[in-house]
Amino acid sequence: MSFKFTGFIILFLFAWTATAQEKGVVIERSSETVVIEGDEYYVHTVRKGETLFSICRAYNVSQKDVLLKNPSAYIGLQIGQVLHIPVVPEEEPEEPEVRDTDKYIYHEIEEGHTLFFLSQSYNVSAGEIEKLNPGLEVDNLQIGQVVKIPRRAPAIVRKGFDTEDDRYIHHRVEKGETRWSISKMYGIEEEELLKANEKLAWGLRAGEYIRIPREPGEPVEKETVTIPPAEEKAEPVITDVADAGCIDFDYEGYDKPFNVALMLPLFIERNYPLEMPDTVEVDGRVTIKMKPVPGHVESVDELHPATVPFLEFYQGALIALDSLKEAGLSVNLHVYDTQRNPATVHSILEKREMRNIDLVIGPVYPEVIKIVSEWSRKNGVSLVSPFSARTEFLSQNPRFFQVMPTLETELEQASYFISNYPGHNVVLIHSGNIREMDTVEKLKRTLFSTLSSSGRRLETAFKEVVYDDSVAENLHHSLKSDKPNIVIIPSSNQAFVAGVLNRLNIMSNRFDITLFGLNDWTRFLNIDVEYFHNMELHYASPFFVDFSCDHVKYFLRNYRRRYNSEPQYYGFNGYDVTLYFLSAMKTFGSDFQACLPLLNVDLLQSDFMFRKSNPRYGFENNGLSIVKYTRDMNIMNLGLNRDPITMMFTDISEDTDDEGGGEEE
Repeated sequence: MSFKFTGFIILFLFAWTATAQEKGVVIERSSETVVIEGDEYYVHTVRKGETLFSICRAYNVSQKDVLLKNPSAYIGLQIGQVLHIPVVPEEEPEEPEVRDTDKYIYHEIEEGHTLFFLSQSYNVSAGEIEKLNPGLEVDNLQIGQVVKIPRRAPAIVRKGFDTEDDRYIHHRVEKGETRWSISKMYGIEEEELLKANEKLAWGLRAGEYIRIPREPGEPVEKETVTIPPAEEKAEPVITDVADAGCIDFDYEGYDKPFNVALMLPLFIERNYPLEMPDTVEVDGRVTIKMKPVPGHVESVDELHPATVPFLEFYQGALIALDSLKEAGLSVNLHVYDTQRNPATVHSILEKREMRNIDLVIGPVYPEVIKIVSEWSRKNGVSLVSPFSARTEFLSQNPRFFQVMPTLETELEQASYFISNYPGHNVVLIHSGNIREMDTVEKLKRTLFSTLSSSGRRLETAFKEVVYDDSVAENLHHSLKSDKPNIVIIPSSNQAFVAGVLNRLNIMSNRFDITLFGLNDWTRFLNIDVEYFHNMELHYASPFFVDFSCDHVKYFLRNYRRRYNSEPQYYGFNGYDVTLYFLSAMKTFGSDFQACLPLLNVDLLQSDFMFRKSNPRYGFENNGLSIVKYTRDMNIMNLGLNRDPITMMFTDISEDTDDEGGGEEE
């Protein structure tokens, strides 16, 4: 991989990319043993060049077992240090395993192979590999160890179905037919067609039979249809985008590195301490002293606050690149400091290397995103925006990928979740502020639409409260004591939210209240988090880190070891974005847009699901989960609340007004 920087290059940007190469050292096993508390241990003295990994491999023990008995080894080994190595009894030779080579691949671990390498090489999730290999130490794979890998079929195969089911008509797909045309032919909604055919979302295939739901009471005409078992026909998957090339791309035959531009506002020049003369008058005498230049650091030992988050994103990206390199991906990474300067960005786009760029990640600020997005559209290069949640860029560039969902999408997901709880008393509280009314109206339309489509509109009571000081004392009139209350507050105004929650928390002793808010609330500083737990706050979020996952633990260990710090949101995001989109290019090539539903990557805090709201628009991430604060002071990820396959292959429909309304107070 190569790294290129614009502007001045400073030492701290290169310190993290350094790696140390160890020469192979032969470990001499000790014959000296000692008994401690009834257990026998080898006494091993550390020699030059030995590592914990190589020592454990020589004694055939896990690093975990050695560290438990030698806590000082956590901070590193020293020459001459004495380790107590558990004596592992010789095991009787096991019966040779009967290998089922039709179902599994038996991979022998070589030097440098990791769980991520296996996952990427065989297009299998790390979780599947772990389930098939009980006891596998994912951080300590041994050279020569054999790992069982599920053998993938050459294509995604659909399951067959019962042809004797009188609830359906069986339709043979003809060339040129689409889901929309078939739905119209039989007078049903496209959503009904998808529900009746589990894998239809992957696209139609000429000659295939699909099920058409019958209307209740519709006469049954016995069909003499012979449907060949789908399992016997493993044909290439056809997506909704013609000639997507999702199956045909061969990275090994591509034979050249991908070129990726990473554009971040690193503000490198602000990390140089600069001084300027300052006139000072003391006791009537004027002297000139030097003072720090505003906007720059005062010492080489500190980083400018504006640099820190985006430097962390870059650090996470580097760890992802290391993993991808292990999996065989070759990348030329060009890193540019965009600052927040349109002129700087224009000069970057004019550079010679930008003519061969396959993917751009960044930039950050709207004034420079606009410039790069226009360049992306004209040159047919995919652009990934990791931070912006604005809607205007999506409508201007079909190659634009927006990782942060818009507020409208966040509210849409919350509405779908709420619609699954009929019979509740739903109370919408807002300030009536004109700046928030557009959001409020969109939420109402989405909520009414989802309730109506699920047939639960009449079962759900709805009240709208415009909250101010005059309403605060009578807020309890909007709540019901004989049924659960769902309170929705679609506001990011910290002062307003704090005032409403103070009042609601007092009433939560008398009323059953479940609170729905926004992802922004987790950054509020003046709200007691106990309120969130008392009223079981729910919100839709694209990010949630499960620290019990093995790949999250692996990332944290790498990050701490390389940077001596704890990653925050930006570090996780840098890893996820880089790993996801570069894995997409390795699997499908630089024209991966239509193939993302087929991509299988273990990410740290996200479940990316990109879809278009219009064929001419860019892709917005709709992979939001519902996060819940529980009364026992835990935070849970309830997962995606909508079918991901249907979401990814179905365009977002325009909001429609519902005839029903609600009470307003």
